[in-house]
Amino acid sequence: MVPAEAALPTLRSLRAAMAVAAHGSTTAAAGALHLSQPTVARAIAQMEVALGLRLFERSRQGMRPTAQGAPLFARMRETLAHLARADAGPWRTAVGGGRLAAQVSERQLDVVALLATAGSQRRAAARLGMAQASVQQALAQVEHLAGEPLFDRLAGGLRPTSRGAWVAYHAALALREMQALAEDAAAARGRLRGRLAIGTLPYSTGAVVSAALQHVSARWPELQLSVVDGTYDTLRSSLQQAQIDIMVGALRPQVPADLRQVQLFHDPLAFLVRAGHPLLARRRLRLADLGRAQWVLPMAGSPAWEALVRAFDAHDLPAPAGVHINSPALIATLLQQSDRLAVAPPSQWHGELQAGLLATLQVELPHPPRAIGFTVRTGFAPPPALAAFQEALAAAAAPRR
Repeated sequence: MVPAEAALPTLRSLRAAMAVAAHGSTTAAAGALHLSQPTVARAIAQMEVALGLRLFERSRQGMRPTAQGAPLFARMRETLAHLARADAGPWRTAVGGGRLAAQVSERQLDVVALLATAGSQRRAAARLGMAQASVQQALAQVEHLAGEPLFDRLAGGLRPTSRGAWVAYHAALALREMQALAEDAAAARGRLRGRLAIGTLPYSTGAVVSAALQHVSARWPELQLSVVDGTYDTLRSSLQQAQIDIMVGALRPQVPADLRQVQLFHDPLAFLVRAGHPLLARRRLRLADLGRAQWVLPMAGSPAWEALVRAFDAHDLPAPAGVHINSPALIATLLQQSDRLAVAPPSQWHGELQAGLLATLQVELPHPPRAIGFTVRTGFAPPPALAAFQEALAAAAAPRR
């Protein structure tokens, strides 16, 4: 069975497959879904073509999942669970779902999820390649199914209501589960394909992420890989909304319940300066001697910034002042072109240190172990590409444990 390229199963076919798995036949499933038996049978056939797998064994005794198809039903179940949660709202327990969970389409989910971030029907239409009137119609249909407005109409565009933000959140997660379903099916056919979006935090991710990317892309060239840099808050939000699949960098003491952290290694911090910096010639350099210098600082709230503040505070010194920068490339450039100082892990600038472009000051920076690792969504079973990348990260980080 050859799959339709780039085709994803529809929610209609997914609901049909789950009903057949539960009831054992297209006839019984049709009764449960209030559809005709040919409609259910056609939906199953279309889904099998889209996934390139036979999902059910047909016999006189009924229909049951095939060995290849059985693992995919957990992914389908989670997709429908997100729709049920979207239907129930944040204040009630999802039990099966109502009209929205039973009738919403994947295109309508696309519209709601994108409107929550785009903020206007015009921008959403442009990104989806739809007419603005079609976006407006899809939104009206979803709001009808939800039984209430999901967006406030403002002069500057649209703003999700609390219920709208909840629906958009679960819409995005359901859509990612559907993409992962296609990726799982491709892996079952012996092909690792699909998308993998990686978010990286500054400091200590470069070498590890690079090695993992090289390994995964060389082994599975059909993967669509993308890497985005950002602040912790920005990437955390993107991860929670399924805009990225994994965030790599310094771990936090606590994360929201819908996220999970995995530690890879500890990475110490040091004071970095350009080669030939005047402070390199000073003997018996102390932390107090650094306070009056110009600084390139980590972002406020980051573990590196907290470690720097604690170190100065322990000596009754005010926190250093300077410019907060999130870009490792810009940090390296500023250090090499000025007498500024930076607090950073030497491992991030190993090449510059080896080449003699940067140097470390011989000043101790006592700080708790700085854990580096990755963060993923709780409850999202990693599709093959994400699982392979996590394994590659662990292998790349192994020498640094």
